[in-house]
Amino acid sequence: MKKAVVFGAGNIGRGLVGRIFHEAGYHVSFVDVNPALIEKLNATHAYPLYVTMGDHYDKMIITDVDAIDGRDIPAICAAVNESEIAATAIGVNVLPIIARTIAAVIQERKEKGMGPFNFVLCENKINVHLTMKEYLKNLLDEETFAYAENNIGFCQSSIGCMVPAPPQELVEQDPLIICVENYNKIYTDAGGAIGQLPAIPNLIAYEPFSYYINRKLFMHNMSHCVAAYWGYQKGYTYIWEAISDPAIYETVEKSLHEVAQAMSYHYKTDKQELLFHGKELMNRYANTLLGDTIARVGGDPVRKLARSDRLVGAALFCLENGVNPNILIKTIPLGFTFRPEGDPSAKDIQSFMAEHTLAEALEKFCSLSQEEPLYSLILKEIHG
Repeated sequence: MKKAVVFGAGNIGRGLVGRIFHEAGYHVSFVDVNPALIEKLNATHAYPLYVTMGDHYDKMIITDVDAIDGRDIPAICAAVNESEIAATAIGVNVLPIIARTIAAVIQERKEKGMGPFNFVLCENKINVHLTMKEYLKNLLDEETFAYAENNIGFCQSSIGCMVPAPPQELVEQDPLIICVENYNKIYTDAGGAIGQLPAIPNLIAYEPFSYYINRKLFMHNMSHCVAAYWGYQKGYTYIWEAISDPAIYETVEKSLHEVAQAMSYHYKTDKQELLFHGKELMNRYANTLLGDTIARVGGDPVRKLARSDRLVGAALFCLENGVNPNILIKTIPLGFTFRPEGDPSAKDIQSFMAEHTLAEALEKFCSLSQEEPLYSLILKEIHG
């Protein structure tokens, strides 16, 4: 049986990556450091996956799995050496730790004279492959790092799957349960691979990968945040409530049209395909079982209002490609009024806004200068 290794047996690891490998006929070994989780996976060799379908769940069982303790380096090396592919789904903060494990894997593969191998990095960080290589460069000697450069591929990925917390009654039935939306695709960077990635349905290798990075950030993340900030203005709690409001639905739809126009021009791609993706996103936002809150999706506004992030970044991208980002011009100021309970980032913004103007906030939080068109367009929208 074909084998794969997944570093991280959490929501994305089991809910998306493990599912894709399982459906392609792979035995999956999860690497994790949670003793109870490792014990349960090794006792059952399976776990339940509940796919949210709007008003009900479809249950599936992911079989042919086992788990390895993340501290057992020899066992991890052996599993990787028996596998066709590996993936990480551990979270950006754990990358420095997992890099040490991957360095040990690389060292052993070099000593055994083994050939090319690829890691798919399912992490929420742009250019995560470069970050991983930087860690490895500091961990490996010059000769071993040269071997890695020629034989070990690191493919950054775009992860758009939403994984809600499972209802307590389902957790009580089986603590291994994972709930996931009905979306099981991973887009990954073909340019990061050494040789060809295995042919795995729903693991979609593409080049230039900046297309999918920008589609995720400027369409998915952007429109999600637009729904949150407009939904907050109307007092909604959940994203599905916001997207069910006809006025907000139209606003989100228009924001997606603007970015689709810019992306179509920039990448010389089919606009209709991008619009179809936008419609798919809006249908996913309407999924009531996701239980996604306005506070979570709009949370940490300091990060989300940053120049290179989903709102300002998308607006600048539109302007660079000849599209006027009308909706984003109206939405960006709303980020400065977003103040859900318990959000320290929002509190920082409110403290600043108590003594400063929106113009000053655009300079501080969005890194926009007075000479830039977007700066003027936003202020004109507010002040006329």
